[in-house]
Amino acid sequence: MEKNLVNKFTLKILSLLIAIFIWFLVINIQNPVRTRVITDVPVTFANESYIESTNQVPLMAEGKDTVNVQVRAEASIINKINRENISAVADLTQIVNMDSNPIMVPVYVSYPGIDSQNIECTPQNIPIEIENRVSKEFTIAVNTGETKPEKGFEIGKTETSPDRVTIIGPESIVNKIGNVVARVDVNGMSASTTKQSELRIFDKNLDELSEKQMSYLKFDIPSTTVDVNVDLWKIRQDVPVEVQWQGEPRYGYYVFQASSTPNTINIAGTDEALKEFEENGNQLIVPEYLVDVSGKSEDYEVKIDLDKLLPEGIELATDVSETALITVKILPLNSKEYEIPVNRIAVNNKPAGTDLVFDREKVSVRILGTQDDLQNLEEDQIALSIDLNSYKEGEYEVPVMVTLPEGYTSLEEVNVKLKLVKAAEVTEKNETEENE
Repeated sequence: MEKNLVNKFTLKILSLLIAIFIWFLVINIQNPVRTRVITDVPVTFANESYIESTNQVPLMAEGKDTVNVQVRAEASIINKINRENISAVADLTQIVNMDSNPIMVPVYVSYPGIDSQNIECTPQNIPIEIENRVSKEFTIAVNTGETKPEKGFEIGKTETSPDRVTIIGPESIVNKIGNVVARVDVNGMSASTTKQSELRIFDKNLDELSEKQMSYLKFDIPSTTVDVNVDLWKIRQDVPVEVQWQGEPRYGYYVFQASSTPNTINIAGTDEALKEFEENGNQLIVPEYLVDVSGKSEDYEVKIDLDKLLPEGIELATDVSETALITVKILPLNSKEYEIPVNRIAVNNKPAGTDLVFDREKVSVRILGTQDDLQNLEEDQIALSIDLNSYKEGEYEVPVMVTLPEGYTSLEEVNVKLKLVKAAEVTEKNETEENE
C-alpha cells in the first residue's frame, strides 16, 4: 500500500514537470526570442551644458552621427520596434579625454521594456568636434518669390515682427550664414494683411542650411515663426515723364526738344501718396540740375535714376526700369526737326518678289529756314524717297533723298535702316503674328 502511494506521488510530480515543459515549449513556439539589427539610428547629445559652460559647442563628426542597434527580445516586441523609438544618446559628461583627436563619446541605447543587457550598439563610441560658440545679429528679409498680388496692386512695404534675430551656435555654421529670410505667398492678395512665416536660413552661397546644421542653432526669439506685415499699393499707369534742363547751348544753337525714354512709367504707392502726387500735377519731373546743356552744340544724352526722383510712399511698378535715357535735341537757330512716318517714303526700283521692313516707325529730318518759313512748313510738304536699284535681299542702311519746297535746306543726311525679304516671308510673319 505504501509503495503504491509513493508511485502515485512520483507520477504527479512528473506530470507537473511535463506540463511546465510543454507550457514553456508552447510559449517559445508562439512568441520566440529573436535578434534584430536596426541600422542608422540617429544619435543625440545629453548634458550639452557640460560643454556649453565653457562657451563651446559640441558637433557630431560628418557621417558619424548614427549607430547600428542590435536588439534581442520576444517576437511580439521585436516586431514593434522602429528607429524613431530607439534612444541613442551620447553623454558628454562621459568624455574620457578632451585633448584626444578626435574626441570620443560613449553612446548609450535603450528601448522601453527591453533590458539593457539585450540591447547594444555599434560603434559604442562616436567622434565629436568642439567649436567656439558665437552669436551674430541678422536683419530678417522678406521674400515673396514668384507670387504676385491681384492685378492693379503692387507689393509696397514689407516688414517682420521682430525685424531682426540673433543666432547662437558653432562658429563654423554661424559665420557662413548669409541671409535670414521670411517667405510669404501673396498670390491673389488685394488688401494689406499680416501673415506668419517660418524663418529660413541661407549661407553666403544662397544654399539653405540643412536640417542637421539648423539643429545646432539657437535663437533669441521665442519662436522661429514670425509675423510678416505686407502692405499693398495701388498701381497708376502711364504717368508722363517731364524733362527740365539748365544752361544755354553754344551761341547760335537752341534746345529744340528734351525727352525721356521711356516717356511714361507705371508707379505704385499708398493712397495718400498717390493723391498728393496727383495734386502736384501727376507727372514725374526730371529736375533741371540733372540735365545741363551749357555750351552744347549737338544732341546730348544722359542717364538718370528715376527711382531716386519719386516722393516718399511711391515707387516704380514691377518690371519698370529704374534707369531712363534723357535725350536733348540741340539744333542751329532757324532750324527745326520733323518726324516723318516711314510709310510716306517713296520706294523706287524695289527688287521684284521682295518686300521691305523698316526698323522704326518714323525718321527725323532737320530743316533750315527762316523762322517764319519754318512755322509755315507742313510735314506733307516734305517728300522722302529711297532707291533700291542696287540692293538685294538683306539688311541695309539706305540714304534717304529729301525734297523740300524752295527756301528750305536739309541740315544733314538722312538714312534709314531696312530689311529686304521675300514677299512670302512677310506674309508668313504677319500670319504668325495674327495667330499669336
